[in-house]
Amino acid sequence: MSTEFKLTPHAEYLQVELAPGYEIKPDGTTQLMLAISDVCTRQGQRRVLVEGTVVRRDMGTMDSFGLGALAGSMLAGVSLACCLYGYARDQQTEFFRDVAENRGVRVEFFDTREAALRWLGINSAS
Repeated sequence: MSTEFKLTPHAEYLQVELAPGYEIKPDGTTQLMLAISDVCTRQGQRRVLVEGTVVRRDMGTMDSFGLGALAGSMLAGVSLACCLYGYARDQQTEFFRDVAENRGVRVEFFDTREAALRWLGINSAS
């Protein structure tokens, strides 16, 4: 399969576009965090917008914990706005969010791009 996401640095934030039909699964999310961390480190980005339509999540509770811990170890001080269209937020989502936030990563989930950008403190869609 080709790349499941595209990273586009902007002046004020890093935009992550998930491929259509993206599946949340351990290997893919680890690769996503590594790529985000690399760009944030190289370019000094502290704000990230992850945007796309998720068709399925194949992760257990321990996978969510591991992803939150990984995010904390790689993205401490970063704000991560997840704009996932059609995604039903649940207890596992909240668990990931809590684990990441307890390790220094601000995380929030949104239904609209505009709300996500506002939360990141970005006034335009640059």
